[in-house]
Amino acid sequence: MPGSSLCCWGRKRSNEDGILHPLLPDDERQAINELLQFFRTSVDIGQPTEEQMRSLLYVSYSERVDLQRTAALCFAEISARMQAEVKMEMVEALVSLLQVHDVEVQQASSLALSNLALKGPAVNKRTIMQAGALRPLISLLSSSNEDVQCNACGCITTLATTEVNKRNVVEHGALRPLLQLARSSDARVQRNAAGAILNITHIDTNREEMVRCNGLPVLLDLLQSSDRDVQYYTAAALSNIAVSEQHRATIIAVNNGSVLNHLLQLLSTSSNKVKSQACLALRNLASDDVNQERIVHLGGLVHLLPLLHSQDQETCTAAIAAVRNISIHDGNAVHIVKGNFLPELSTLLTKERWPEAQCHAAGTLRNLAAEKQTLALLKSGCIDTVMDLLDNSRCPDAVLAESTAALAILCAAEDALGEIMSKRGKPLCRSLLVRAKDSQDAEVRYNCIGALGHIAMEGVQVVDSLTSPIPWCSMLPRTLHMHFDWLHVWACAAGFWAVFHE
Repeated sequence: MPGSSLCCWGRKRSNEDGILHPLLPDDERQAINELLQFFRTSVDIGQPTEEQMRSLLYVSYSERVDLQRTAALCFAEISARMQAEVKMEMVEALVSLLQVHDVEVQQASSLALSNLALKGPAVNKRTIMQAGALRPLISLLSSSNEDVQCNACGCITTLATTEVNKRNVVEHGALRPLLQLARSSDARVQRNAAGAILNITHIDTNREEMVRCNGLPVLLDLLQSSDRDVQYYTAAALSNIAVSEQHRATIIAVNNGSVLNHLLQLLSTSSNKVKSQACLALRNLASDDVNQERIVHLGGLVHLLPLLHSQDQETCTAAIAAVRNISIHDGNAVHIVKGNFLPELSTLLTKERWPEAQCHAAGTLRNLAAEKQTLALLKSGCIDTVMDLLDNSRCPDAVLAESTAALAILCAAEDALGEIMSKRGKPLCRSLLVRAKDSQDAEVRYNCIGALGHIAMEGVQVVDSLTSPIPWCSMLPRTLHMHFDWLHVWACAAGFWAVFHE
């Protein structure tokens, strides 16, 4: 989520000779003199004194445009260095200046608000919203001046980083003007618009509104931007929208599924953050089997494989997450195996510092095992790595749940079980038994008991000292869950069968 915005208006000072016009009332003349003295003597302009702030507020509400410009300029200077919590009276003055029909005043006041939202403490965002700044900021999105557009858009981007503000921004009608600015020829404006769109797509109702406002074609156009920030914001926004099955179908329907090609092209960029978000968008789109098949057909695996070598954790994790979803499709397993993914999956299983990547790698192996790729998995050494994880006390439960599921599936295949037992035999049985007894994760226990049951059905004693099935049965976990009860009885029966056929 972008936490920053681009301010498009540089700070400058007024050199107008008429600023001390002889017809100024005495109170306005005094206020201006105090402000000029403040700027002449302050090397590092920061928080003004209360007296100086009173003078600034007085000038802000003047009916003279030249004084309003001076006030807005002063606020812009102060806000650039102000780190303290902003007071409501200052924000209210800026909101008033936003509504002045003068481009220079709008430029400076929108810049000041953007600075306060971005550089100040988080409470500033709440103060700005409470002061009623949102409506005039949204109005400025339709300004004919690109600097005003950019500053207003940047401020809205920064404000839309809290749940309540994300909702308020859309409820107050910001989405349509933001989509219009996303097509701006000004790169700064387009960048801030894309950032704002990303922030508001974190809310489900906002995503619904985005689709209803025909925003998807705009996002697909933005994917083709040469600006790395725009690419990142857009891919992330599409990833958010693609959480919904209905929205995934709508995204694919735009331009005959061209979004997949655009995302795959982004995987070759030099920016890790862009590649990561493109992978996550592909991962979400690949929640549907038709898209899983399409991605492979478009050569997606060729683009994803090099990312599994990435030294950037987020990029690698996002890439293997996409591969995992792609591997769900029945016909994709053979392409993944032929694409030389198995050595990379085995390597990722050993990356203890990247537990999420580990989990996705194990989940991919589970999917491949279910698709009858047993011989390939055995030859690649992946299953050896899976069995090593059983004895690793640091292995997360989520990783063990996926890897033991793959192991249980393979143990159900006669050709695979024979080779597994020839390699590990009774040490594997002991490891499975320990995990079945001691693991705090229900799925890990379930998978281990299932694997032990398949092994026992082949007539293998599961522990060296087993002379009867009773010790083994007593070690297995007891639970009221009917699936565990059934599996427990089945595994125990398998143990009896193994012993009495010795």
